[in-house]
Amino acid sequence: KKHPWIIEEVGKFVDIIDKPIYKSVAASIVQSGLSLSDLLALRYVDIREEFENGITPICLSLTRKKTGIAFITFLGNWSVRLLKDYLANLKLDDEAPIYDVSSRAAHAYFHKTAQRFAGNFKGRNPYSPHSLRAAFRTFLSDHKVDPLYIEYWMGHAMPEQQSAYINKSQESWRQTYKEQAELWLTPPQYQKSV
Repeated sequence: KKHPWIIEEVGKFVDIIDKPIYKSVAASIVQSGLSLSDLLALRYVDIREEFENGITPICLSLTRKKTGIAFITFLGNWSVRLLKDYLANLKLDDEAPIYDVSSRAAHAYFHKTAQRFAGNFKGRNPYSPHSLRAAFRTFLSDHKVDPLYIEYWMGHAMPEQQSAYINKSQESWRQTYKEQAELWLTPPQYQKSV
């Protein structure tokens, strides 16, 4: 069973992660709604221009590996700050993966961290990377964000008649994310520094 996250607790969970790469992975999933496999598929070129120019939220224009669906989503200020910390001593080529870890290693690390966070549990990790993707949807629907926006940012298939509805420019999407989504995806202990 997936853990029913609240945003304060996400902040605490990320705080006890002791590796910058996984702090960044966790915050990025919460703020973008990306699946772990799509996040691990990101290359430096996907963020370079906006990252190096200090633009936030960073727009990710992607195609889901699993389904071939094109979509966009964003990394808010909080996840970008953790990304900066993580990339501080790395020099990445354009084609280099941002997160050079396997999905297995990430799951194992989350499992270990979850046991430190919540004590022992049997079976599947309720605090998995996927539970953070699910939290993205929950936090946004709890705050009445348009369900179509949420589905689009998560890279889900859109019914034909609704795809016209999400036909907005990147800048317009960035504005929407900033105004309607980012706050709910940022732990309160980090909001003042956003």
